Amino acid sequence: MRCLKITILILGTIIGAGFASGKEITTFFTVFGYYSFLSLPIIFFGFYFCIYKLLLIGSKNKIENIDQLNYIIFKKENKLVKIFTFISFIIISSTMISGLRQSLEVSTFIFDFIFTIIIILFLFFLIDKNLKYLNIICMVTIPITLIIITIICFINFNGLDNVVTSYIVLLPYNSITYVTRNVFLCYFVISSSSYQLSRSQCKLISFLSSFVLCTIMAVMIFSGLANPTIISDSIPMLSLAKNHDVLYIIYAVLIEFAIMTTLISTTITVKSFFHFRTKILNSICAVILCTACSFFEFDLLIKYFYPIIGIFGAYLILFLMFPNLFLQNPNKEVHNTSKNTKN
Repeated sequence: MRCLKITILILGTIIGAGFASGKEITTFFTVFGYYSFLSLPIIFFGFYFCIYKLLLIGSKNKIENIDQLNYIIFKKENKLVKIFTFISFIIISSTMISGLRQSLEVSTFIFDFIFTIIIILFLFFLIDKNLKYLNIICMVTIPITLIIITIICFINFNGLDNVVTSYIVLLPYNSITYVTRNVFLCYFVISSSSYQLSRSQCKLISFLSSFVLCTIMAVMIFSGLANPTIISDSIPMLSLAKNHDVLYIIYAVLIEFAIMTTLISTTITVKSFFHFRTKILNSICAVILCTACSFFEFDLLIKYFYPIIGIFGAYLILFLMFPNLFLQNPNKEVHNTSKNTKN
């Protein structure tokens, strides 16, 4: 049962608004036509390896904060890594809050104020117990989301149309950066959820997470090739569901939950940067900081910053591949860092 919970938690962290809306899949993969399917083995093995290594690190060390995890992965305290990850997760969390505001069409000052107060209280409540409530939300919403995606795709399958609208040479790059970016977004959540798992459990969770993710991606690519007009839509999956009122409403709600799962996981990561003696202050600071930053216009920054996140994800994976290949004496290395970062 624990393996299932962690698998769904990982899927819930990766399946954010971009994935659930279908925009990520159409933009990065469906645009290559039939060649899109060549990306799936790369994505499967990329996710399997990274998730397995992160689970293995977490299984041997009780990860309490991101400083501790970074020390294990990079073998040293790196201020540049700390600053970059801190800024990255604040920007990602704040854009998720901004996305919620836009999707709910919060426009007037009074509604914006009320919405902000609700988000602060709601988010504080959800991250106060770290992964507890995120686990619950994912266990309820992720299976439903995957089922509804599958239904929407199958009822809109009308035969394949090999529409290629992008250069095929970009496919390997898109596949690799897709893995690295998503691994970076959830590497703390993965490691902090796996304490005392066995090696076989880590392998099972890694396989299930990667297999389910790639299977759903394949279904969405098939659907996109069967309905090439949706490739340019801002929310392709909703466009496919628009002729079915019930599915449309259900999926519109599920996309909001997809935003929330990403928001909760990234805000939990921001929270782990703070080390106040009174633990409640860690949650308060994380929520207020991310909410305050959501009022800034990050459009231009995101355009250039998100690709950098992918590059940093590749840097992270290289360290997972080599220094931690056999995880030699990780407990000894983390001991001193744990003492310094305990609340």
